[in-house]
Amino acid sequence: MKTGDQGERDFLKSISHMVNRISGSKLGFDDDASDIPLSDGNHLVINVDTFVRETDWLPDMTPAQVGRKTAVMTLSDIVAKGATPTATMLSLCVPSDYESEDAQEIVRGFSQYCMKADIPFIGGDLGLSSDVVLTGVALGVAPPEDIITRGGAQAGDTIAVTGKFGLTSVAFEILLRGREADDTLRNRAIKAAYKPQIIYDFIPALARKGAITSSMDSSDGLGITLHTMASLSGMGFVVEKLPDASGVESFSRNNLLNTMKMVMQGGEEFILVVTIPNEKWDTALEIAQEREVLLHEIGTVQKGEGVVYESSEGHVEIPSDGYDTFREWN
Repeated sequence: MKTGDQGERDFLKSISHMVNRISGSKLGFDDDASDIPLSDGNHLVINVDTFVRETDWLPDMTPAQVGRKTAVMTLSDIVAKGATPTATMLSLCVPSDYESEDAQEIVRGFSQYCMKADIPFIGGDLGLSSDVVLTGVALGVAPPEDIITRGGAQAGDTIAVTGKFGLTSVAFEILLRGREADDTLRNRAIKAAYKPQIIYDFIPALARKGAITSSMDSSDGLGITLHTMASLSGMGFVVEKLPDASGVESFSRNNLLNTMKMVMQGGEEFILVVTIPNEKWDTALEIAQEREVLLHEIGTVQKGEGVVYESSEGHVEIPSDGYDTFREWN
């Protein structure tokens, strides 16, 4: 079977028995990031992420923006686990005829983002390849009680997100399919795709108050993120409010596109998806306001399985579709 036929998630299942788990670690094979206990009070949290020019480099994206986005991709998963980033590294592979100045700009973009976030970029590796391939490594630390997995949601929890979705979908439609949008929406969408943002120190703040049960970033798409969290928690997720960014619905309608798909399958938005005990919702809101985080309630965790949207016409099943490394978007 070809990897493109099998798909990323089925491939991961096929190799799961080859992956070890260190005694005392909190994060499993399904958590993207991994952790290593250093002492009773501190764990090392590690993540690796890869950017490939052929599949990930959007039109008109500068080399510096590519480096910056790779840094965001790499750091996002350890931030979603509740770790405080302590260092990053970068492996840069390019063809022999690639412009040296552009390669330097990639590294500058990666390093500059880390520097602005007060995270040391400490080096990495270089290699020769047939395409431009960046692999970032992020290291962080967290006490074990602050490390939040994808699979801890409980019945009655509130499902919340730290942003609105669909802008990257709009950007992909503009950049890859030539669709038109007004200047304001176009600029917001392109910025979301070229320069995504991540939120630091929010998950551990929630953890310290017992105001979070599970967490995941939405880089593969909101729909697949919700399905992953629901499945690993052994629960059903009911979405009651569609978290669409302003302008996404009208753009979808004007271009005969499905708003639900634009919101659920956009991906590369790096927005945090969290579940919060109902009795801790006010506490979570206070923490969000202190940190100027826009926390939006979108639904409820219930006993059962799957993910549905509670529309005015009844429950609509949200498909488990999103980014697949071996297939791109499905």
